[in-house]
Amino acid sequence: MKCVNCENKADYTCADPGVNPVDYCATCLPIWLRDRAARGDFPLREATPAKKSAKKEPKEETKVAEEE
Repeated sequence: MKCVNCENKADYTCADPGVNPVDYCATCLPIWLRDRAARGDFPLREATPAKKSAKKEPKEETKVAEEE
């Protein structure tokens, strides 16, 4: 997993409630979060394999018979 700001390997995942998880390396971690990271509040999340989307077959449109 890579840092959101650079190409370095991520060391922390900030995943507070109500916020999308963000991965940071030690250098890019915002300074106001460093105390919490030192306490262990931001463990790095495990990489999850990308889900393969099921290919859906196009639906056949039902043709309505026109009244004459």
